[in-house]
Amino acid sequence: MATNPVRVPESVHSEVHAAARLLGCNAAELLARAWEVYRQSPEFVSEFEFAQKALSVGDVDAVAHRLHEQAAQRAGRRADAVRAMRG
Repeated sequence: MATNPVRVPESVHSEVHAAARLLGCNAAELLARAWEVYRQSPEFVSEFEFAQKALSVGDVDAVAHRLHEQAAQRAGRRADAVRAMRG
């Protein structure tokens, strides 16, 4: 059992607790179930395999580059969302 809390945005926290109540479980059980589903998703499997292969041959730069690209994409989506709200 983890002893270090994981911080999530308040909106996520509220949604998880509300969904857990509706589904008859606690938040920890719901998050565990969600993680099990996500870790089997093609997106996660692909990213995890990429990272494992790159790290197994010591290609830390490839992993860093991929993480940088993903961060830039997330930032772009957030900026687009803000622009959409303003305009």
